[in-house]
Amino acid sequence: MADKPLYYGSSSKSPLYYGADRPAYPGGAGSRAMYYGASAAYGGAYGGSYGAYGAYGGVYGGSSGAGSDGSIVGTITFGRMLRVISQRWLSVFVFQLVGLIISFAVYRISPTIYEAQSEFTMDMRRTTTRNNTLTQAMPDYGNTYSEIFNTRISDWRSDKIVTRIMQQYRSDHPASTVSDEEIASVLATSKLELLKNSRIITITTRSKIPSLAAALANAYAESIEAFTDEENKLRCDKAVSQIHANADKKRREVEKLATQIRDFRTANKVDNLRSMRDTIQQSLSKTTADILTLETQETQLIEWEKLLDDVQKEPESFGTLSAGIPRAQDIAQEFRAFQDASSEHAKLLVSCTENHPLVVARQKELVIARQRFLDAVQRALMSGRSSLQVVRNQLIKLKNKQLDLRNELSSCEQRIVLAESGLRMLEADFEVANRVLEGLIMDENKARLEAESNNEIVRVGRPANIPTAPVLPNPVVIFGVGLALSLLAGLLFVLVLDNLEDTVINLSDIEGRLSLKVLSVFPHVRRKNREQVAKFLVEDKYSRFSETVAGLRNLLDSPRYEALSHCLLFISTQPGEGKTITSSSVAISYAMAGKRTLHVDFDMRRPRLARIWGFELTNEKSFSHVMQAACTGGTKPDFDSLVNKSSVDGLDVIASLPPEGVSPSTILGSRMVGEFFEWARSHYDRVVVDSPPFGIVGDVVTLAVAVDSVIIMCCPDRTHFKPIQYCAKSLVEAGANILGVIVNDVELSNADAFSPSTHHGYGYRRHYGGYGYGYGYGYGYGYKPKKGKGKDNDSDGKKEASLPDKELADEE
Repeated sequence: MADKPLYYGSSSKSPLYYGADRPAYPGGAGSRAMYYGASAAYGGAYGGSYGAYGAYGGVYGGSSGAGSDGSIVGTITFGRMLRVISQRWLSVFVFQLVGLIISFAVYRISPTIYEAQSEFTMDMRRTTTRNNTLTQAMPDYGNTYSEIFNTRISDWRSDKIVTRIMQQYRSDHPASTVSDEEIASVLATSKLELLKNSRIITITTRSKIPSLAAALANAYAESIEAFTDEENKLRCDKAVSQIHANADKKRREVEKLATQIRDFRTANKVDNLRSMRDTIQQSLSKTTADILTLETQETQLIEWEKLLDDVQKEPESFGTLSAGIPRAQDIAQEFRAFQDASSEHAKLLVSCTENHPLVVARQKELVIARQRFLDAVQRALMSGRSSLQVVRNQLIKLKNKQLDLRNELSSCEQRIVLAESGLRMLEADFEVANRVLEGLIMDENKARLEAESNNEIVRVGRPANIPTAPVLPNPVVIFGVGLALSLLAGLLFVLVLDNLEDTVINLSDIEGRLSLKVLSVFPHVRRKNREQVAKFLVEDKYSRFSETVAGLRNLLDSPRYEALSHCLLFISTQPGEGKTITSSSVAISYAMAGKRTLHVDFDMRRPRLARIWGFELTNEKSFSHVMQAACTGGTKPDFDSLVNKSSVDGLDVIASLPPEGVSPSTILGSRMVGEFFEWARSHYDRVVVDSPPFGIVGDVVTLAVAVDSVIIMCCPDRTHFKPIQYCAKSLVEAGANILGVIVNDVELSNADAFSPSTHHGYGYRRHYGGYGYGYGYGYGYGYKPKKGKGKDNDSDGKKEASLPDKELADEE
């Protein structure tokens, strides 16, 4: 047993691929090199291979199997859901009952909730005036009420509003015992909604207490109104803040100028200076008048002095004197006396001579009168001169005083001019600033009016009334949602169960989950041993099985597959799926159709064709031994000598002996395999190759790239998805052409056998004790049938016999 293949094991162990992600290649470097060489040569497996529906895009190119997408429920399709529901409707129904029970419990334990609703209107005024300052200050909430509502709702649900609502509620209901936490929880679940095509916003509150729900709804609306009014005021203040700031600045400037004017007046004593100036002017005027009077007096006195001097010189020329002349009366009296004396003297002279005593006496009297006149004039002159000197002294004093007053007036005038100049400047600045201030105040009032015209106006509309009927719990919603969720849970449950069943059940599993074309469905054949099943096509040409094989052959010969059916490889993912019998049946069908056919046994580790056809082989006729000798000796084998004629015309068979001393991996890694297929293609119309199961050894990959196309075998309730998915993926990546899948060992008991919605629709019969080619082929791969009688009866009513112990011993 030392030379037996690696996959020979005890019947109690599973095949190797269940414990590893990739197949082991026992042939060493040779077969791995062949495999990777084929993979490298592959240039377009996903684009050029033929598969399920024409150009084959790879197993994972379309919809993959339930487990290939990585989800626990698998790929969800409508057909799969219908199938799963029809198969497991009772589980779904149980979930529905549980959902109803839970819904009823939820309905009973749910608290009673009342709903109140208040309304308020919102209006956003817009002005056509465009002021840059106002435009920057006013927020842009949007152009439509929907945009404004969506923008403002965050403010209306802020903590400030919640605090204001609580204060409003406490103010309206001071005797309420509701806690702030309960109010906050009610407000947290409240809703604000804008009615469609309107400016009305509804506030909906829910609470276990009807009066609380209504009160909070009304408090909410009132708080929003008050909050908006405050915001409007702040917004107006912000809108005119710049103008208001300028006005305040100018107002302070005006006040400062007024203070400066007042301080300037106080510091410079402008009013005192003006009073002083008036006083000086009055004094100066009086002094000037006095000077004029004195000058007039001086002039008169000077004239009097001159007149008196002239009188002294010529007393006789004296006329009259004004009354204002000092001692004018004395002078006039003396002058009259002098004139009288002179007249008496003149009269005497007329009558007397100058020496006449009377004349002399009169002469003496005349001299005395003249002297007295001159003395009177002299006294008047001395008085006049004294008066003139007094007047002149007074005049000098007054002129000095006038000069002083004029200097003082000039100084005062200069001080007044300087003070009034500064005061006028300050008063001019004050006037300008005051006019600017008045303009700014007018601008501020105008801007405030314009800002108020842009305000958001919120007013409470319809207040909330105390609700009388509860809104929750809603039986329609609770039971509807309960049924829907229970239905969804039931569907997920049955889909998970269906996905966990990793075996092929019907056609939809293969074509839907594996994206592989089902080429044919082979019915179950009741025969006692493998050889009878393999050659059943020769015995009964018109049976359902024969017609099925013929239909497959015609499909492969169709224009769609003819170019890919010259050299066919039949593989399976595990032993016992009927690839050897299927390949034999297809080879027989080709031969019976008149095509020269070669059937090759490449399962070198466990060859079966020799026993099926009853060939007695020697090492010289054993395909595996001849190929091993050629690899060892380096000689080219004679392939014609390996051909065995079968009992079917046109069908040649190349078989092998058990692999004692043979290394299949060495053979498949050599160039002899390629030369063999070149020879086979050139000598036969069809070449049918039987291979070992994929996943146990690496021979299949090497053979798959050497043939024209590959056909995968599948058994319902036996073939697993993951191995067949991995098989298809590996072969496509290596460059192989996968034509599709043959479903084997199907019990076609009724017309609904292939319905995707029928559970176990193939009518599969598992033969633990018979020779319906199920597990009979897989014993050597690690499967061993249960001891005892078979469960299925033959068509004639007799029980099918179990495999003889001798054959079991030979196979193991």
